[in-house]
Amino acid sequence: MEQIHGQTVFVDIHAHPSGICWPNVPRIGSDELDRYRRGLIDLVVCNLVSDATYNCLKPDSSGEYPPGPGANFSGKYRPAPGEVLAFDLDRLSAILKTIEDGAAVLADNPAAVRAAKLDGKIALMPALEGADGLEGSINNLHELHRRGLRLLQLVHMRANEVGHIQTFPYSPGGLTPFGREVVRECNELGIVIDLAHANTETILDTLAVSAHPVICSHTGVQRLYGGHEQIGYDRFLTDKEIEAIAAKGGVIGMILVAEWMPRLSDLLRHCDHVRSLVGIDHLGIGSDLLRNMVGASQPEYMAEFGVEANFRAIADGLLTHGYSAEEVGKVMGGNFFRVWEQVGERTS
Repeated sequence: MEQIHGQTVFVDIHAHPSGICWPNVPRIGSDELDRYRRGLIDLVVCNLVSDATYNCLKPDSSGEYPPGPGANFSGKYRPAPGEVLAFDLDRLSAILKTIEDGAAVLADNPAAVRAAKLDGKIALMPALEGADGLEGSINNLHELHRRGLRLLQLVHMRANEVGHIQTFPYSPGGLTPFGREVVRECNELGIVIDLAHANTETILDTLAVSAHPVICSHTGVQRLYGGHEQIGYDRFLTDKEIEAIAAKGGVIGMILVAEWMPRLSDLLRHCDHVRSLVGIDHLGIGSDLLRNMVGASQPEYMAEFGVEANFRAIADGLLTHGYSAEEVGKVMGGNFFRVWEQVGERTS
């Protein structure tokens, strides 16, 4: 395994380490970074939940924050103008604080990550889960990019100024005119576009507009579920969506939450399906790791991955299952890194 890791940048392409996406978390904890080191992960895509303010993430009369992500992101609370961006900038500063403390390196370009790997340091890539923080302004995208944003997931749990979501509350439509502008500007800035949580129309519109490959960071294969009554059916991709993302050169990240991937054998079934359908070059791992959330319970993860975030178990499982060393390297981060390098070509 160390030999494969020595030749490849290992990446968790979607995570929320130390619950950094929620208020009152000052930085990513050293214990979390140590888990990633033990798992041989070199680059962590650290996602801020940009629509969190729509879930009433404001202190109550006692000064405490109410529970974290729940069923209602649809907007019982309406943030004031500038409030969503301010929340994102605050959470972004907590990632940067981790870096300023010397515990990690900012992943502002692929070369910086390769250099960090040689130095034995973890690189952190700031990302938004949902473009809500843009608040309909392309200037906000530029501001976030200046502060280190390198990946943008267009939507999360609510339809926003950019596009529409794949889960309840369902709404028809794809990219908005502003969404098209955002996709084009991400291409110019070298920001990776993430289609997780996007509905079919938004996925296809993005693929048509983007000049570069895109990813879908934490998902699974819809075909492996029996129908709409199955939990998670609408969170996963159809074969046509997988084929469309792959045709653009993109990557499909497999989620590790136990609700959908209770055991390694389940993950392997999803990986096998994607590899058979579109090839090994389009697979990645997006754990959706979320710990130490303020006021909310912690999700459970795939048994073999467990509380220790055992990424080695995934790589070893792929090898045992018959994947070659080269294939394992691609799944564990090589494919995502390839996409990022291609996305950044215009800005280099």
